Amino acid sequence: MFTSSSVISALSYGLEFLPIHILAYYPFRNHLRFPLWVVICLNILNMTTEFLMECYQYSLGKDIRNWEILFAAMSMAVYLTCVRAQISKLLFIYILVVDYFMIVRGTAIFLDISFLGAGQIPYRFLGAPSNLLGRYLLIALTGPFMLIFLDITRKKVLNSHAPQLWRVIWLLPTLTSLVVLIFTWNVDIISVSGLPFLLARVCLLIMVFIVYHVLVSSLESIRLQGEAEERARNQEQIMAMQRAQYSMLRKQIEETRLARHDLRQHLNVIQRFLENGDQASLADYIAKYGQKLSALTPRTYCSNYAVDAVVRHYSEQAMEKGILFDSHLSLPADLWIHEPDICILFGNLLENALDACADQAGESAFVRVHARVAGERAISITVDNTCLTPPVMKNGSFISTKHSGQGTGTMSIRNIAAQYNGIADFRYEDQVFYASVFLNPPLKECRDKV
Repeated sequence: MFTSSSVISALSYGLEFLPIHILAYYPFRNHLRFPLWVVICLNILNMTTEFLMECYQYSLGKDIRNWEILFAAMSMAVYLTCVRAQISKLLFIYILVVDYFMIVRGTAIFLDISFLGAGQIPYRFLGAPSNLLGRYLLIALTGPFMLIFLDITRKKVLNSHAPQLWRVIWLLPTLTSLVVLIFTWNVDIISVSGLPFLLARVCLLIMVFIVYHVLVSSLESIRLQGEAEERARNQEQIMAMQRAQYSMLRKQIEETRLARHDLRQHLNVIQRFLENGDQASLADYIAKYGQKLSALTPRTYCSNYAVDAVVRHYSEQAMEKGILFDSHLSLPADLWIHEPDICILFGNLLENALDACADQAGESAFVRVHARVAGERAISITVDNTCLTPPVMKNGSFISTKHSGQGTGTMSIRNIAAQYNGIADFRYEDQVFYASVFLNPPLKECRDKV
């Protein structure tokens, strides 16, 4: 049977953690795996379980401090289950919140003993209603700044792409916090009232912010460097397509010049047929000449000049390699996508498709390209191609076959899709790789294009 004192102490102890739950979940309010009411119910269930365990320990007169690690593990398990993000990144943020809680609690306990002369035994320190007010006051003063710092950190952490680094980087703040926690674990009056206890917690605060600032800044530098490399690679890709297009234009100009030179001879032949009245030979000659002109005229894939140039460039490569190239593009002359972005998008999709077909050149190898306008301004693009070797994925990303690490082509496609409020999906089935991209540019982008 629980006593009223144990219930009040357990309730005060549980309420002490409530702001910490809010701080942990608030930055990820738009990244939840379940509806908000489900997340709230799971946390209430977890907190109720902890409350009952705390009541039992208080009723036995035991130190609740020894159960805190179990309670923290239970709360962290619920947190990792409810928030949709890479686990190592979530741990990185969660440890920051835990460190903040350790600092607030340590400071509040020190002030309670030093200025209020609290004399409770250790486990009552962590469940006394009178001490709860001081901790809430500290959270009220520092919580808004912590929310801002958490939100900035969360954005930079989620936008960083360094899978190998993230597997170990969360251990740095974790081990730092663990060392401080070991040396300041005791919260009895003698330990807490000493200045070293407060200094340890204050140093933890300073160290935590320095560590997180340095790590997040480093991650930002890595992200910017990756974006710069991606832009350089995309620029090289565009320049390569421009060089190929320039070469094709020179070839067409030369063919046109030769055709103009030969036109005089054709006119002379036609004139002789007319003078001789040989209508049958004239018709046959004109028919053969028309077929020759049709063969010399380059195919137009769509009305948009930029997309047409990119598709023509890769279709010629496909024909040279003996790969069947099938395209159905229904795109207008003016798109609502910036020209460099649409060129990079089609370039990466088709380059990846041709690379996948490289080991299977022949009648069985194919690349199918479809693109059309959906609705008022959205664009749907699909590229299917044969692929004998299944692509390798790691941490949700495709591994490049050209270099070690994540494939930059698929990453660029995903980034462009996200930039235009769209999605990019890739799947492999029965030796065929399917790539689908949907772009839904916002109205602002459309106005900028206009």
